[in-house]
Amino acid sequence: MIRRSILSTVSIGLLSLAGCDKIPYLNSGSTNVTGNTTAVELASVSAAETPGDLQQDRDQNTKQRIGRLLENVLPTLEEARTLVDQHAELPDSSAIPFRTDKQSNSAAINELLDEAIVALSISEVSDYRQQIREANDAIVNSQEKIADYRRQRLSASWAKDQSQIEKVNPFELSKEAIDEQIKTEQQSIENQQEHLKQLKVTFAGELSKIGVEVDEAGVESLLSSVSGDDIVSMAVVFDNIKQLTTQLQELTEQSGEALETSKRYYGMYVVLVHVMDRIQKTFIRDINADYIPKLEGFSVQAGKNIKQAQTLIKADGGDAETLKGNIESNELTRRTAKLYIEFLKQNAEQIAVENKRAQKNLATAMNTYDTVKLSSDVAKLMSTGRRDFEALMKLKVPSLREFNNDEIRKEFQRMTTELRMQ
Repeated sequence: MIRRSILSTVSIGLLSLAGCDKIPYLNSGSTNVTGNTTAVELASVSAAETPGDLQQDRDQNTKQRIGRLLENVLPTLEEARTLVDQHAELPDSSAIPFRTDKQSNSAAINELLDEAIVALSISEVSDYRQQIREANDAIVNSQEKIADYRRQRLSASWAKDQSQIEKVNPFELSKEAIDEQIKTEQQSIENQQEHLKQLKVTFAGELSKIGVEVDEAGVESLLSSVSGDDIVSMAVVFDNIKQLTTQLQELTEQSGEALETSKRYYGMYVVLVHVMDRIQKTFIRDINADYIPKLEGFSVQAGKNIKQAQTLIKADGGDAETLKGNIESNELTRRTAKLYIEFLKQNAEQIAVENKRAQKNLATAMNTYDTVKLSSDVAKLMSTGRRDFEALMKLKVPSLREFNNDEIRKEFQRMTTELRMQ
């Protein structure tokens, strides 16, 4: 593992550029607000803020977020850079136990890339996505409560018919009391649904800022599909990579292109390009090797169920109406699975196109890294790389055809739940 002392200089420079006023490595005690600041003083500052002040606050918050991000990801980038440095000199394989070769080194690099992906997946977009999930969970919770109240109501008495003991028993609610509980939950659902509408608009706007074009139907597809979380995470990671690359570029410029410093910073940039390549390839692999085969399995099983029901109807071996309903349900499953597969294939194809471009960037970055000691303008190379990032992550999320059909939407969401659980 890389010792913190090796990273101190790099960390301080990056965190300072990011606007962090507290250097975690040095256990600094400085903070934005002193312990003597009173609530009145804070309130007066807040009241005096103008729109420009609010924008400055948002910018400052963003810088501090990047500072925290750098603190989390920097050791991983540095360690991965060290492994990338040694890769070319290693043997392809080794019969000696515990000796590092290209195969084991690649595995170690991939583990570090996965760690970096986790650290780079944090942003405001992720926060809004979580709020949407919480609102949906609250709606489901209220719906379950309503169903439970309605079951209780079947055996409940009217208030006028309750005994004195029943009236003081908190577990013996009257029909009127249950009706009030139902109304409360129904109002809660309406409030959450209105909150959801606003959250989705904001969510789409935040996605647009980081290069993901999505309309209203696309937001629904994104939030409901098994690939949606991965697309959002990918967009967030790419946006954070762009911001980190800007910081590395500025640090390189400030170093006066000193060889060792330039090589260190450019090496971190190379690792970030590797991160892009890995997250894209993982996305494509998960769709082609995991999600689509499972959806095809759903469709095959539905087909078997249909044939069995048809056979029973012909043989008069069951209730015809129930069996016909089962056939319709399984036909819906097959239809939805087909739409889902088409949707995922569109996602995978789009990312595959992006990955071809990322591969070119990676090849260029690796070649440049091998010859970085000969370059007199590493910062300019990073600037070009940052522009490449901006061009790379321009996704338009496809909308699911017929998603306005309630039955298909519910079946789609059911399949998503199963795919996530398996």
